Order: sequence, then C-alpha cells, then structure tokens
Amino acid sequence: MNNHSITTLIVAALIVEYFVLCALYFNKNSGKTIRQWYSQFTIGAYVMDVTSAIIGAFLATLLTSNYYMQLLFVVLIGLIHDISFGLFLNSVNTKSSKVLEFFKSYAKENGKIILFVDALILVSTLAISNNLLNNLSEPNIIFLGIASSYFGLLMVYSF
Repeated sequence: MNNHSITTLIVAALIVEYFVLCALYFNKNSGKTIRQWYSQFTIGAYVMDVTSAIIGAFLATLLTSNYYMQLLFVVLIGLIHDISFGLFLNSVNTKSSKVLEFFKSYAKENGKIILFVDALILVSTLAISNNLLNNLSEPNIIFLGIASSYFGLLMVYSF
C-alpha cells in the first residue's frame, strides 16, 4: 500500500469530506442538487461519499505501491466508476429509487464537472493519507478521524 493503511485512507476520506462540505456550505453559489443531497439524505449521503473515496483510494493502492502511479490509478478508477454509473443511470428506470433519481438530476445539473470534482476528492484522499497522516502516530490518526467525523456530521446537519 506504500505509506497507506486502511486507517489512514479512512481518516483521509473523512478529512476530505469535511472540507468538501465546508466548501459547499459556505459557497452559496454551489449547486442546488448537491446541497439537496445532504439536506435530504443527511448521514446516508455522508457515508456514501466517504466510502466511495475510501474504495477508490484503496483499489489504487492495491494496483501499485508507487505513490505517483496510485494517483494516476485513482483518477482512472474514478473516471471508470463515474462513466459506468452514468451509463447505468441512463439505462434503467430511476423513478423507483430516490437516490438514483437524485444522481440523475445531479448529473444533468453538473455534467462533466463531476468527473473533475470526484478526481480531486480521490487524489486528495490519497495525498492526505500519504503526506499528512503517514507521519502521525496511530492514536493521533484515530483522533483526527473522530474529530473529522464530528465536524463533517455537524456540516451535514447544517444544510
């Protein structure tokens, strides 16, 4: 995994999600649909976003131990996921699922910008895991994860 553990990846994803939530909350011009994502699905939205970043980052660490290749692979994994998911949404009836219907609306509103934002989230998760958390002790990493969870949930419930 090259300077990553599942703990550092989880905590890094929690930290990144907190900053994403702050950016969305304090930027009143951020998209209507993404704000609805958090106000409607609250903790579910938070957990799905965090776990998505963890899965993408973890898969990249499985493919290579080279940090720079991990950054490349995490972007490719994110692109493959987003494009495949978009094709899936366009091929099924999403009316029976509030979450799938939301994603369809989100894609219509934001289009290709989603690819860039998701790539930035995935790269940031790996970068924080490797460059910040790798130098900390396990108790400090866990404390940062707990604090990030707390502040992230505080932001989610502020929408």
